[in-house]
Amino acid sequence: MTRNEYLKFTEGIYKAAHVLIQLTPENKLDFKPKDGLMTIAQVLKHLATCLGASLSMGINNSWPEIPEGEMLPPAEKMPKSNSAAEALKEIDQDWELLKQEMEKITDGEFNQNKINVPWMPFPMTIVEYMMQAMEHLSNHRMQLFTWLKLSGEELNTGHLYGMP
Repeated sequence: MTRNEYLKFTEGIYKAAHVLIQLTPENKLDFKPKDGLMTIAQVLKHLATCLGASLSMGINNSWPEIPEGEMLPPAEKMPKSNSAAEALKEIDQDWELLKQEMEKITDGEFNQNKINVPWMPFPMTIVEYMMQAMEHLSNHRMQLFTWLKLSGEELNTGHLYGMP
């Protein structure tokens, strides 16, 4: 897979997440289906760092410090967006960062260079890592869609795929 093929495919998921963020009412930011889960504001923040920040960490070997035995902090400690507008700005910046970081590597490096991702048990190629990053974005897009539906928003499947 070339870097451009990856970007073309992933752009649809990014744009669909963007539409869902645009549809997020400010009065729903604190909603969560139950204790122990992220709020909508926390899901928004998480969406905004799935792609560009991930590639930057991978190619620059600049991983966050993760305490022994932990994967992520508990939901209550996860960062949050202060508004949907802030999340839109941040996800757009992350998309631009993804494109900038892609320019730093070749298609060969994208497909063949192995990186050691701290939370993975084995080295993986950059393309494998970025396919997981794309899946991560898609999963949290679905989470936002579900949280919005559970909060009473009238959304349909088209909204999940970026059709307002």
